[in-house]
Amino acid sequence: MPKNIVVCCDGTGNEIGVNMSNVLKLYRMLEKNGGQIVYYDPGVGTLGQTATWGRISQDTRGVLGLATGYGLDSDVLEAYRFLATHYVEGDSIFLFGFSRGAYSVRVLAGFMFLLGLLRPDQLNYVGYAFAAYKRAAMDNQDLSVAWYFRRIVGGRAVPIRFVGVWDTVASVIVPRPDRFYIPSLQTLPYTLQNPSVETFRQAIAIDECRRMFRLQIWKEGQVYQPDRFATSDPPKQDATEVWFAGCHSDVGGGFREEESGLSKFPLRWMIDEACLSGLRANAVMVDHLVDGQPTKGGEHRYVAPDVGAPLHPSATGAWRILEWLPKSEKRREWPGRHSILGFYLPRYEPRLIPEGARIHQSVLDRMTLVKTYLPQNLPHRYEIVK
Repeated sequence: MPKNIVVCCDGTGNEIGVNMSNVLKLYRMLEKNGGQIVYYDPGVGTLGQTATWGRISQDTRGVLGLATGYGLDSDVLEAYRFLATHYVEGDSIFLFGFSRGAYSVRVLAGFMFLLGLLRPDQLNYVGYAFAAYKRAAMDNQDLSVAWYFRRIVGGRAVPIRFVGVWDTVASVIVPRPDRFYIPSLQTLPYTLQNPSVETFRQAIAIDECRRMFRLQIWKEGQVYQPDRFATSDPPKQDATEVWFAGCHSDVGGGFREEESGLSKFPLRWMIDEACLSGLRANAVMVDHLVDGQPTKGGEHRYVAPDVGAPLHPSATGAWRILEWLPKSEKRREWPGRHSILGFYLPRYEPRLIPEGARIHQSVLDRMTLVKTYLPQNLPHRYEIVK
């Protein structure tokens, strides 16, 4: 019988402790049986460290992960091995991630589209396959090596039923041969577009402003064509990105539960969208973790969605220092920042929300309830999503 295979990759780079992100809450809500198997990767440091030096080391790895892609290879390859081991034709693949974990699952999807999914008896080749995939970024998107490798090993073409991410951030630094192997910030192949993905959903933070948390937007208007050699006209890909109130972790979760009312809106939206594509969730756990309904004999209490919940400032502590370091004007997003000699100071640069973007109803409800909440980056025209 066909089954669901679900991969959940958590994030890095926030004030991380024992509090659950939306990815971990989603993992807890999922049915886990013969009809649906689930893989969870906690990410670098997501489960927390108690010792001071452990926390410092954890935070350092988190920043390195955001800046350089540190730890990305191992995260992606472990998830890839899980899929290669368990996938059979007819299964439905669901990928979920938050923050750098969101980028990990987008890399995983791009890796599978370009190189295919190896058979379990071929997993000794997986390191070589991933090197061929990353080389495409090093060679300025030259895919010839990757195509050649795939022809040799015969990677399986697999459709991806659903990719659901909260606030994708991070690219990777790779040496570019066309630039004398000087390290350069690159986006890996098929992470901004991928025809093997049937349905794509992303929840985006309106109020995130840190320079190292710049958003990875998905290119809409794509087709769904997991088999690139298919001759029939492919249908349109189902892709939707929705903006929510809050900073990075107000959308992806991870703050103390009593302060997590804002994160429940993108969590509820994501689980509803994924279930429409066939994801199987435990209704009792959804009501408990999302809506705050108590369970019989349960000790833990969870808050319900709340438009008036605290909105956390993200640029605190050491993050503030980075906002006053020069940044190349080529990466400027907000028009209100002036450059000198090709550089400018980000100074908590708002994210640019395009005209016609989809804004969740909870944003408007918060603006009505909290009179001081007036996002400066809200466009003049937008579509309201409930």
